[in-house]
Amino acid sequence: MSMLNLPAPQWVESDDALAQICQQWLQEACLALDTEFVRMTTFYPQPGLIQVATLEDCWLIDPLAISDWQPFADVLTAPDVVKIFHACAEDLEVCRRLCGVVPQPLFDTQLAMALAGEGSSVGFQKAVESLLGIAIPKEATRSDWLKRPLSDVQIDYATADVYFLRRLYPGLRERLEDTGRLVWLQEEAERTVQAAAEAETDLKASYRRVKLGWKLRPLEQNILQSLSEWRELEARRLDVPRNKVADDQTLWNLARFKARNRDQLSKAGMRSNIIRESAREVLKRIEVALGQPPEQWPEALTRPLSISAGNLMKTLKKKVVARAEELQVPAEILANKKMIEALVRARGKTVPEPLQGWRYSVITQELTVLLEQSTDPAEESDE
Repeated sequence: MSMLNLPAPQWVESDDALAQICQQWLQEACLALDTEFVRMTTFYPQPGLIQVATLEDCWLIDPLAISDWQPFADVLTAPDVVKIFHACAEDLEVCRRLCGVVPQPLFDTQLAMALAGEGSSVGFQKAVESLLGIAIPKEATRSDWLKRPLSDVQIDYATADVYFLRRLYPGLRERLEDTGRLVWLQEEAERTVQAAAEAETDLKASYRRVKLGWKLRPLEQNILQSLSEWRELEARRLDVPRNKVADDQTLWNLARFKARNRDQLSKAGMRSNIIRESAREVLKRIEVALGQPPEQWPEALTRPLSISAGNLMKTLKKKVVARAEELQVPAEILANKKMIEALVRARGKTVPEPLQGWRYSVITQELTVLLEQSTDPAEESDE
């Protein structure tokens, strides 16, 4: 790693040191950031290191030594300081976990690579090699970031991440400005921030993630919503993956067969230790959900599209692919399957939010014309 000519990183290992350096960072136009964490057996990521870089200097913040994160939260939300990440979803979760805020404004270099015509989901090492001509070793990627002291290899790896991330930024930003696509990235960044902020609070929407939940009757979906909320709360309380509390199939069984006692909880697939700890609450939730009137039930989960509507989706997808080739961007960036399906279901009555903004003139209008020309209904399948 020495051949990369990295600057020696400065360690931040106390609240006072963090508060002091944050005052300096607030004066910067942009900062490159990355996080290293462990998430093998927990619900929440366990932060092991936070890296920050300006054009000349790099810092490594030891989260195991910091208790007051407010100065860093101020930096993360400073409107005049652009926060540069690469594939930022999990980094945002780490920041929210530590500081209680989601970083903004954002510049995600992976998304910038896609919008600049450099390919979809480009990894950081590949981005650096492609744009800067520098090969970064990967041997520390899967190491234990909670262990102390960190090895020299880990420290060099962590430093290189933000040092070269900061150097990717100017060229990518300039390319997006020249092509009028910087506003595309900024809109996507705002959506990313909003989604990250809502992920912690929208517990009642968690039932939408349960596989085959749409097959349940409306009353059963009401039970499923309550049980999914319980699973979410319990996973967070115990800090374990959701499946350690109850997997999707167990929740589905509980809702479908409306478990009334401990034996039925076991038959549905609930683990014995969870039954011991949570049987009373789970059974109570089922009982309450069974007694709620229909006006209190959640919005019904959407069924799969009919064959004719599925064929319409394929037609729209072809248009997206053709347009993406013209623009030299990945088709899924232009309009992914979820966006296209939402548009088909709406049948022109509304335009799904992600297909508004920059996408509207670029692709949505063309898709809307195709929808208007089609006579195929977008009804749902009964399968």
